[in-house]
Amino acid sequence: MPESLPLSLLVAWVLYFGFLNTHQRHSSRFQGASQAFNAALNLSVILGVLAGLALLVYYFIRVAWYWPFLLFVAGSVIAGLLFGVLDRKVSQPALSLLGFLAWPAAAIWAFLIIRGLSG
Repeated sequence: MPESLPLSLLVAWVLYFGFLNTHQRHSSRFQGASQAFNAALNLSVILGVLAGLALLVYYFIRVAWYWPFLLFVAGSVIAGLLFGVLDRKVSQPALSLLGFLAWPAAAIWAFLIIRGLSG
């Protein structure tokens, strides 16, 4: 893999995107009794989308214009496949609870990786 798209960044993006997408799916199909939990899911999705856009723009500025597009497509496809399988194996509420910590941690990890790259 090229130095401008290290495997660690792809892994961080897959985790970020997968857990954020889990929140999005859970929120859109929410059937729980706690409207506070649903509101937390919705807020998480909004904050996560903003964080993801910021990461992609930072990657664009820091390295090159085309790498964020490749990261988005490759990471999103891999995350979709991986988390599609996880959705069938693990309960959605459990993945959502884990997601409140996992996607922010993965976003910070991705930021630190991008910060270490040179254009």
